Parts: sequence; structure tokens; C-alpha cells
Amino acid sequence: MPLRSLQHLRDLSQRLALKAGGLLLLIFITACAAPFSIQKTEYDPKIASRLFTNGFSYVTEFYIEEIDVSRLALAGMDNLSTIDPELEIIDSGNSLTVTYAGEPVSRYGYPSTLDNKAWARLTSSVISEAETRSSDFQHATGEQIYQAVFDGILGELDKFSRYSRPDQANNNRDNRNGFGGLGIRYIKDPKGAHILSVMENTPAESVGLQPGDIITKVGNKDISQLSETSITHMLKGPEGSSVRITVLRDPEKPQTLNYEIIRKRIVVQTVNYSAHDNIAYIQISGFNRSTTSNMRRKVRKAQKEMGKDLKGYILDLRNNGGGLLREAVNTADLFISSGPIVSTRGRHPDSHQYSAAHSQDIAKGLPIIVLINSYSASSSEILAAGLQDSGRAIIIGSNSYGKGTVQKVLQLPNRAEIAITWARFHAPSGYAIHKRGIIPNICTTTGDTDTVDDVIALLKSGSLPISSDIRSSSPSLDDETALDNIKSSCPQSAEPSELERDIAELLLLNPSLFSLAKGHSSPVTTDVIELDPSQQSNAF
Repeated sequence: MPLRSLQHLRDLSQRLALKAGGLLLLIFITACAAPFSIQKTEYDPKIASRLFTNGFSYVTEFYIEEIDVSRLALAGMDNLSTIDPELEIIDSGNSLTVTYAGEPVSRYGYPSTLDNKAWARLTSSVISEAETRSSDFQHATGEQIYQAVFDGILGELDKFSRYSRPDQANNNRDNRNGFGGLGIRYIKDPKGAHILSVMENTPAESVGLQPGDIITKVGNKDISQLSETSITHMLKGPEGSSVRITVLRDPEKPQTLNYEIIRKRIVVQTVNYSAHDNIAYIQISGFNRSTTSNMRRKVRKAQKEMGKDLKGYILDLRNNGGGLLREAVNTADLFISSGPIVSTRGRHPDSHQYSAAHSQDIAKGLPIIVLINSYSASSSEILAAGLQDSGRAIIIGSNSYGKGTVQKVLQLPNRAEIAITWARFHAPSGYAIHKRGIIPNICTTTGDTDTVDDVIALLKSGSLPISSDIRSSSPSLDDETALDNIKSSCPQSAEPSELERDIAELLLLNPSLFSLAKGHSSPVTTDVIELDPSQQSNAF
């Protein structure tokens, strides 16, 4: 419910003045000194004050735009109406009035706009007061209340700033940093956990678990009736600890197997490789702490398997929503020998960073093609822009998402997290990626590139690639018309297309066409190697 105005406040002034004892000012701060526990469910004003103080301090210090703590606090308190709509906060400019069911309850003067702690205490006091009036607040858990406040606070920021509850934050940390586990992907099955895949170099692989196996017991516990969340909780555990599982293999000829497995740190595999026509196809689904090292291994594996027959690399970033910035930079550095990769700029001095290449090209100069679509975002756009602007790769697909901001993740005392946008990143050629995205060299969504033959004809005629002036143009983020004009040069598409892979193969198998796609005007002097029609739609 939005904050109410001074006009509404005047309507309440007479009723408020009739309250016994005049203005009622309630400040509830408990004396509890017990350490915070993420299992604690009741609302605790002291804990709340700590959380809100930290949250206000983080946002006012790091957010990319300067923002007043009073605005954050009022938005957080206003969002408490999501718990009980009868609660209302009325802003009069230098004080606020709390009403419940239309009746005035109390009035608070505003603290200094520089006093984060005072605003946190005020927010906590309003919640404590709401508990004395509202059964909805009395039955709400502490986390539900914190969620409401932080959703309100971060709702004043951009859409990429967010609050994650302790359980969500724990999953986020697991995805970024890894967790103690077995190394499997599974789906719930009526009999238990049906293994979809076994990750490389994991305990599951070492003991011989296989896709299609069904885990029916963990320890002595039958898991057939458990939820995925419960099963995952049982399979995870501290590194070095053991877990005993019972597996059903081959339901047609049932075989029951028992395994004792030592858990190890599992970092979700984000890099997958396959070989096709002497081309290394590498799909990157995200960026976590192991992405660069896994990419290095996959490239070396391709080099070992194909040797001198290796023609080049296709890096598929379609539907890659991003991840750790440093991993995107480090992955780009694998392929770029020198020059800039990305720069970031924000309000906080520490947000001004510049990343440059300093390694040897692991691909040894072989051609690289990157596939993107409208769901290629954030860190995947950093990698694509770095490879494109350095001249190291050709980009094929559609305009990417345009999520050109960096989030700083900060942990709160309750082990929840807030992610705050604190910088925007810029491509090596200088343009801001935010709102505009990456424009590919070869666009597959303009309507005149429906087939591989269409692309060949456009390359030979000089209509492709898209002009570098368009690809590197840098309008103001406020110039919506200019941004729309750039994006319209290659309309976004969310659906990965087989055509994009077919074009990539064609260019890697034909150096003259690859040269044209890079914008070189040298004539085509070699014959085009046509793709086998029977293979054009096959996944690698």
C-alpha cells in the first residue's frame, strides 16, 4: 500500500489528539543478547535493528546511485502492509503516523537522514507496534517480516537488486562456491531419486553410479515419499563425511546395489564439450568458481582428441544468464593475448575496475565463434563483448539481454543476502552494455537470414557482417530512441536455433567466409565446404 499524504494526515489529527496521553510513541527494543540463529522464527526487535542497520548501510554506501536512507526505510515500512493491509504508514514530510484499521496509533519524528541506525530502530519499533495490534503480525515469522521490509527497501532500487532469504542465500552460495555432495543431477521418481547425469571427477562417478539409476534409500530411510528438497538435504553434507545409499539399477531386470560414498566439494558443471566435424562445441551454461578451469580442461581435451585436424571452437552462450564476473573475465583471458576485456564504473571508488588480458591464447589462434540470444546476459555478455571487440571471435545470433550491471553480494547477520547493483560494465570499445546488449556480427533474426545459403549470399554481397559502427555505438542510457535503433538492427530471440550452429560450422570450415564475416573485404578464393544435410539439425 503506498504511503499516504499530509492531506490524509490532517483528517486523522483530531482523532489522534484525543488519544489518551496525547501522542503515543512506542519504541520497542528488547534486551535479548542471545546470538542470532537462522532457525529462530520469532520476530526479535534487536535482531531486526541489526539487520536493517546493515541493509541500510550497504545500500547507501554501495548502490550505483545515491539514495537517502529515509526513502529506503519508509519503503520498507510501507511494504509491511503485505503482511496485514490494515497497517498503514502516513508520511507528512518530517514525521510519520502509524494507523491500524483506519485508526491513528502513533506518530514518530524522523531521525537524521545520515543516521542508518536510528532509521533501523524506527523501522523495528513500527513492527513491534504492529505486533500489538495485528494477529497477522503475531503469527508471522521473523523471516516473513524481514522479507517484507527488504522487498520494500530493494524495490526502491533497480530490478537486479534483491533480497534472498537464508535458505535461498545458502543455495546461491552453493551454486557459486560448491557444496559437499555426490555429483549427480536427478529428478524425483515414484521410487526415489532418478539420476539424470553423473558429473565428471566426482564421488558418484568414482563409485560407478550411472544415469538411469534410482536411489531408493539414503541410510536406512526410504526416500520414495520424500520431496526433492528433503532428498537433496539428505544427500548433501560436510566434505569428507560419508553417506550410504541404496540404488535400483535396470528396472526391467531389477538389481539392488549399495554404496558407501565419501562426499566431496561439488561445484556445478557449467561447461560441456563435444566434438563434431573437427570442431569443438563448448556450451557454457553459467559462470561459477570452476568455469575457467573447466573451460581450460575442455579446450585441452579437444586439442588432444583432434590434434591438427581441429578447425576451431564454437562457444555457445545462449540462455546463459551470467554468474561470477571474475570467471567471465578469466575465461575471456584464456583466448585473448592482450588488450582490455571489460571495465566497470559505479559511484563507489572500489567499483571502478579495469580488466585486461595477460595470458597466452589457449586456442593458439584457431578461429572462435560465439552463439548468443536474448537470454545471454551479464557475465556471458562480458565474455562475448571481450572476444568480439578484441577481434578474437565472431558473434552469431540475436541481440543479447542487455544486463550490463554488476551486483555486490553482501551477507546479513541472519545469513540472508542482499545483492546491490553497484556498477555498470563497459565493453572494450567503450560502450555500456546495459539496456542495449551485444549486437552480433551475423544476425539470424532479421528475416533475410533464414538459411545458410542466405548468409553466404549476404556475406558475398557485403551486406553482412553488421557494421562495426552499429555494434560499438554508445548512446546515453537515457536515449531510448537511439537504444531501440541499435537493438532493432538484430531483434532479440529467445529460442536457440539450429541455423546458428549450422552457420558457425560453415564459417569454421571455410576460412574465406570466416574472413568475410569478420569484415575483411578480401575476395573468396576457395570453394565453400557445404554441410552434410543429414547432419545440419543434429546436436553435437
